[in-house]
Amino acid sequence: MAIHLLAILLPKPDRVSRVAELAKDAAAYVQQNEPGTVKYQWFRSGTPEQPKIVVWEVYADAAAIQAHKTSPMMARFVQAEQQESNLTAPIEILPLEHFEGFASREGAKI
Repeated sequence: MAIHLLAILLPKPDRVSRVAELAKDAAAYVQQNEPGTVKYQWFRSGTPEQPKIVVWEVYADAAAIQAHKTSPMMARFVQAEQQESNLTAPIEILPLEHFEGFASREGAKI
């Protein structure tokens, strides 16, 4: 069964564009190097004064999550945060337990 997570990032207002750059690099890396990552989408939310970034992640299994956590891309992301201080708080990871609903309708464009 797939494993769903939400990662919530709180970038500093003046660092949103830098986090977006890191997101672009991360998404490209994951798409090319992590076949066990089924979905990896970044979304903007919040306000200009209190921006939020939400990452919707779906993994095939626990091994795929481990591969993601220990990837060179994640090491670069962590290093960038340590050096640049782009976020106002640690990243919050929310495991999701699906209990109802559906992903899409046949032929629907999402």
